[in-house]
Amino acid sequence: MSKNKYLLVASLLLTATIYSCKKETQEVVAKEDGASKIININSNPINRVDLSNDGLILDFQATIENNGKVATAAAASAEFPYQLVFKGKINPQVGASNNALSALEVSAYGNYYAIAYQTPGAAYGGGVDVIQIQSGSPQLISSVSTPDADVTCINNGGGRLYLGMDLRTFESYDYPAPAVVGIVKTSGGSLADPQVVGLEGFSTKDVKYNAQNGKLYAASSANGGVSVISFAGQKASRTAFQSYGGARSITFSNNDVVATNGYSYTTLDANTAVQSAYKWWPIRSNEVNIGSVASLTNGNFIFGNNYNLIYVDKSNGTLLDEVDLGGWVNSISIVADKIYVSTGNSLVVAQIDNNKIKVLAKTHFASTFGGDFNVISSRVAGNYVFVACGNRGTYVFNLKKS
Repeated sequence: MSKNKYLLVASLLLTATIYSCKKETQEVVAKEDGASKIININSNPINRVDLSNDGLILDFQATIENNGKVATAAAASAEFPYQLVFKGKINPQVGASNNALSALEVSAYGNYYAIAYQTPGAAYGGGVDVIQIQSGSPQLISSVSTPDADVTCINNGGGRLYLGMDLRTFESYDYPAPAVVGIVKTSGGSLADPQVVGLEGFSTKDVKYNAQNGKLYAASSANGGVSVISFAGQKASRTAFQSYGGARSITFSNNDVVATNGYSYTTLDANTAVQSAYKWWPIRSNEVNIGSVASLTNGNFIFGNNYNLIYVDKSNGTLLDEVDLGGWVNSISIVADKIYVSTGNSLVVAQIDNNKIKVLAKTHFASTFGGDFNVISSRVAGNYVFVACGNRGTYVFNLKKS
């Protein structure tokens, strides 16, 4: 079935399934025969690391807030006295049409970091790079290519990488829909034993591994929902499914598994995916869906809606605070009590203070590196910051106290 045809069928069914309580109980087992064709592992990739401008320093500037809008002041931040020290970048993988793939997201595991790629626009094709920081510089260790699938999101846990994918040739492998999850065993930087599990819906939007119960949760949109993937040894299978229209993100809030879309959020049973009553977001996102929702240590949610960073009480959906950061909120990374937000060409640092969002500092990448510097997502892992910038590649920084 073509991409456009699938979208048409999905759109006709979507309205009826947005808040349906259907639960899929039939086990869907990962197919071994096609996984190695869909996920091609390369243990000796061509070096694409660029160490030019190594040591370049970006300062964080102080911020001022006026009527709920945040701007950069002309001084360094006393509340966040850190710098970003540039360590190099990984140029993106090259697609089947000799095109630069788009660096999308970074997942950290141990001393390794996995970068997800996809083809922009209607065409398909993606991959993953695994890098390590050696002697202070990024080194490319291994890679994966997925010629017939976009890699839309990435996560890790339990000694495996999890690739959310949109598979163009899903019918050839008897999967129910283009949305699938690729699973690759990790041993340090080495990758092996690929598996693919079919989902429902057109596009895989999020994959999250829960270390507490050893299960994987996947959100898929366009006639999709939330799937639970379980493991018997190393063998993966989808053991539960809950329809949830426009499912976009999975988060773990205390002991709860929470799914979100542009209109609401709901708590799911960790084993059966049975859905509790959903709560409406206090600020809906109709045209530009809410991106990944992050959970703070107190269980509350923080997410981005166009220009605003929004803080919501989990228990009742009450809006606690919102701040206009002056750019679209593309990703959120939480480390300790700090919230790192990528917005267009900037990285913003904030924290929650007395149930209010307090913006501490901001830095601009475009003013330093020039050109169209569109930050798709950023990831803070330890004292490193990874900034995925589409066809510009992935920039690696050391977060250092100034």
